[in-house]
Amino acid sequence: MNKHLLSLMFLLLVGTFTTWAQDVKKISGTVYDASTGEPLIGVSVIEVGTTNGAITDLDGKYMFEITSDKVSYSYIGYRTEQLTISASGTYDVKLVTDNELDEIVVVGYGTQKKSDLTGSLASISSKDIKNYAVSNASELLTGKAAGVFVASSSGQPGSDAVIRVRGLGTVNDNNPLYVVDGQFMDNISSLNPADIDRIEVLKDASACAIYGSRGSNGVILITTKGGIKGETTVTLDAYVGIKNSYKALDMMNSDQFYNFIMEAYKNDANFQNSQKEKFTNQYHKGYDTNWWDEVTRTAFTQNYNISIRKGTDKSRTSVSLGYVGDQGAIITTEFNRLSLRLNQEYDINDYITVGTTLNAAKIKQRDAGAIPSFDFIQKADPFTPVINPLVDPSSANYEYNKYAPTEWSFDPNPVAMLELPDRYNDKFNVFGNVFAQVKLFKGLTYRVQYSFERNHDVFKDFRPAYQSTFSEDNLANTGSKYQTETQLTNNSSVVFNYLVEQRLNYNTTFGKNTLDAMIAMTYEKNSSEGINAFKRGALGNDDIYHILDAQTVGDQTSGGKETSAMLSYLGRINYSYDDRYLATVNFRADGSSRFAKGNRWGYFPSVSLGWRINNETFFRNWHIENIISNLKLRVGWGQNGNQRIDRDAPLTLIGTNNENQWYFGNGYSQGYVPTYTGNADIKWETSQQTNVGLDMSFFRGSLDVTMDFYVKKTSDMLLQMPIPSFGAFANSPFFNAGDLKNTGFELVLNYRNHIGKDFNYNIGLNMSTYKTKVTRLTSEYLSGSNSRTYVGGPIGRFWGYKQIGIFQNQEEIDNYVDKEGNKIQPNAQPGDFKFAKLGDGIGELNDDEDRTFIGNPNPDLIYGFNLGFSYKNFDVSMAFQGTIGNDIWNTAKGTLSAAGSQNALAEAWTDAWRTDGDVDAKYPRITNSDTNNNMRASSFYVEDGSYLRLQNMQIGYTLPSHICKKTKLFSSCRLYLSGQNVFTLTGYSGLDPEIGVDNPLDMGVDNTHYPSSRTFTFGVNLQF
Repeated sequence: MNKHLLSLMFLLLVGTFTTWAQDVKKISGTVYDASTGEPLIGVSVIEVGTTNGAITDLDGKYMFEITSDKVSYSYIGYRTEQLTISASGTYDVKLVTDNELDEIVVVGYGTQKKSDLTGSLASISSKDIKNYAVSNASELLTGKAAGVFVASSSGQPGSDAVIRVRGLGTVNDNNPLYVVDGQFMDNISSLNPADIDRIEVLKDASACAIYGSRGSNGVILITTKGGIKGETTVTLDAYVGIKNSYKALDMMNSDQFYNFIMEAYKNDANFQNSQKEKFTNQYHKGYDTNWWDEVTRTAFTQNYNISIRKGTDKSRTSVSLGYVGDQGAIITTEFNRLSLRLNQEYDINDYITVGTTLNAAKIKQRDAGAIPSFDFIQKADPFTPVINPLVDPSSANYEYNKYAPTEWSFDPNPVAMLELPDRYNDKFNVFGNVFAQVKLFKGLTYRVQYSFERNHDVFKDFRPAYQSTFSEDNLANTGSKYQTETQLTNNSSVVFNYLVEQRLNYNTTFGKNTLDAMIAMTYEKNSSEGINAFKRGALGNDDIYHILDAQTVGDQTSGGKETSAMLSYLGRINYSYDDRYLATVNFRADGSSRFAKGNRWGYFPSVSLGWRINNETFFRNWHIENIISNLKLRVGWGQNGNQRIDRDAPLTLIGTNNENQWYFGNGYSQGYVPTYTGNADIKWETSQQTNVGLDMSFFRGSLDVTMDFYVKKTSDMLLQMPIPSFGAFANSPFFNAGDLKNTGFELVLNYRNHIGKDFNYNIGLNMSTYKTKVTRLTSEYLSGSNSRTYVGGPIGRFWGYKQIGIFQNQEEIDNYVDKEGNKIQPNAQPGDFKFAKLGDGIGELNDDEDRTFIGNPNPDLIYGFNLGFSYKNFDVSMAFQGTIGNDIWNTAKGTLSAAGSQNALAEAWTDAWRTDGDVDAKYPRITNSDTNNNMRASSFYVEDGSYLRLQNMQIGYTLPSHICKKTKLFSSCRLYLSGQNVFTLTGYSGLDPEIGVDNPLDMGVDNTHYPSSRTFTFGVNLQF
């Protein structure tokens, strides 16, 4: 019995051991480089779905035990491999280089391997811009590419960012060209950022020349997501968040403002005799309104995108639906967009492929345009409440009459200005393309494509009738603070652009030679048509009166239509010999209707060469592939054009209206006058650029370095030049008015590595610098609002007097004399600004001799850097951007420091000069009678605009795959927290050092615009 029992126990133990031995597999092996055969050190070998694993040693060897059947092999710079393990044993693995140089990038009218590029290009993939809380796709480029500066033109949701590629190339329009799936676009506000697959920025002329007249300021190529072969993939990306204006100008509170005005008007007899008592009564009412707090809010933002992508051997389809609801930090402002995108391709047979892309967007946007200038918010006095206590809430029309009018400030109640109008833009935009591609024979394909864009924009602005109830202490104007009748503006515009493209591509390889040739013809037509209507005098303010027919008087209408067209012929040859010597030649001829017949055609050639030094025999003989894995030298030259002028620029137009009627005899005769002055002699603006670049990769692709140096010369700049007013010209016509030279340097560094088997990290840095020099002008100088541009200097330097201190006493004023003893500032008083006498003229300061350059808005350095970390299922990413060495003209220091019918900056009271010896004062004496013109254009306004901003930060967690599978709902899930505009380090005292201004002559001028917002979101990425 015992024997049988022992035998049974032995069999059970053996069975258990055998079962255990089958479940646990002991594996080992060596990991090699597939191309060189060398062992790889530090490869992560992980049992899939667990943290169990090993790291290869100095000989590339590994050994550990697993209980499942899947093992992955991952290493920086190599493609991850996965093996199925059936039993214990030795498993040697060869990893293939995951070389970014083999990445296919989009170039003009085609694609290329990154390793074959000879021009300067920056490439940004969807993973680099995923989950950014932006409503306009133009903001995605912020800090992402060297030589590309992005600044917000406004914090208004949906507003376009100002983008500059390689600085300023002209004093005309510097905006780049957007090309979305082959369609030329001037802005991309209707494009859903979640639909973008990749972005390429073409920077030098050899890359941009294929776009001819449209590529002089750089080209931004956007490719949207298409169908993918394989199983149907459904993804849902969603986030919700909050935003607010994180910085405000420090304005005076009621106590400060009362003391400020009393001090400023102490010598004003009219104020002392007739206004002081009422002003004091206003103060004693006890209100202390912070108008910035009243017009800003913690806003809500939400974004949802669902996409379906599928494909077979014969077809590929992608459908996406997106919605963004983005409230602005300023009350009443918002941006809502519902977008739909369809992308389909069908292989009819082995030779013919057809496809289409369709994008539709419905946008409703409410902006802050009801306030003529943003400093209206700051100028409202703190004595005025938002809601008027003198108005009975039960009275008729209370919702419109309830707002308190300002009783000291000239400008109205800013909350009322925002809340009362019914003002919005309603847009419906559609763009897309349809194409057919035919393989004529081996290597030769023909493609015809029709692309279109139609934008319909309806603008409505209803201003209600309302009353304002003033107290007996009112000291302000009343005329602009009530409205006796309704007003309605209703405008409608339609823009329709289309492009027809026919293209032949030929690819062949013979021996060590590779040839890729393309020729094409395109025809582009752009048209816009609009009608504007205005009426007033409806019977009420209710919604039923918000139409034109409900208004009764004051009919005003206008309308117009514009068209332009361009015919182009273009071609390109890419040649490679033995993957060592590369050459690209482009040529494009553009004929534009924007020029007169003799000047319509512009011709734009380019050539670029590349040398892949690392593929040379002598380089390989050095056996340093482990240190330098890629080394390529690039040289390029090319020309681009610019035709961004009025469509009627070469024409002088004659027109009429009801005012041009004269009474003769028994009736009126219609008169005709010039309505537009043109110039038939204008010709193409041409830019010529030379680029030298070096691409390097180190440590098996762990470190990538790209450097570019360029010289860009622009000739025959197109400018509107003022002409004498006595000529009674309708406008300032365009002229070819100058030349410009721009030199710059760009550096990009990207490093990626890991520590152990679970911690991966990447660091990216890009920086660029440029210097602009005007080499010719047909006038003495060009003027901006606060700048002058002369030959020999950069564009847009600030121009004015040099403020060198504050007069402490009368003796200093009396001693500040010219060489003949004349007072330089005879009207100054102690506490007034002292300005430098720079010229040799006699007597007082002179605008012509004593003004000089006092600041430069062009930065010395533009930079951005990105940090990324991942540990197991956690990931963190950060994106920074900033500038160094640029100046900002802070207009608010003057407009918001005066003692008058407005509030003022708190420091105009706390930091004002008060007595002799007050040498640390920043502001002049407090007065309402500035005999010295202290706030003239001077260096007082100029501040250092350098900054560093954490533009975006994300912290994410990806659920383990086994948890996702258990849900049976989704295959992957990532949760994340994100912050936008997290912090900004700057010495600038204004709202925001990031100043986006379209006009290069006004670059760096801060006129107190819509504030940028800090946004925090929580989101999820699901795949089903």
